[in-house]
Amino acid sequence: NGWQEVPVYKSTDLKPGHKIPGPGIIVQPISTVVLEIGCTAFITANGDIRIEIAKGDELNHTEDGPEEVKEDPIQLSIFSHRFMGIAEQMGRTLQRTAISVNMKERLDF
Repeated sequence: NGWQEVPVYKSTDLKPGHKIPGPGIIVQPISTVVLEIGCTAFITANGDIRIEIAKGDELNHTEDGPEEVKEDPIQLSIFSHRFMGIAEQMGRTLQRTAISVNMKERLDF
């Protein structure tokens, strides 16, 4: 059905050496990390998050063999428009706040 309950972790609660298997979500004060199926996050000695991504042949396999990955054109269009909107907002913010003439007037970004 496409919906899956996943564990949510606060980054402040994670200590060096923690291993978090995907799927899962790690919430940080300024960002959110989404772990896909097959990925594993490790908390390093410095408190950073290192993510190991599963190889392509490890994903999308069932006992019967490889599972076909299907693209949803509606969801693809929605995310495409969202990302384009974010990029346009970033450009407008850069234009408003830029000191450089290239950025402010020529829109060279």
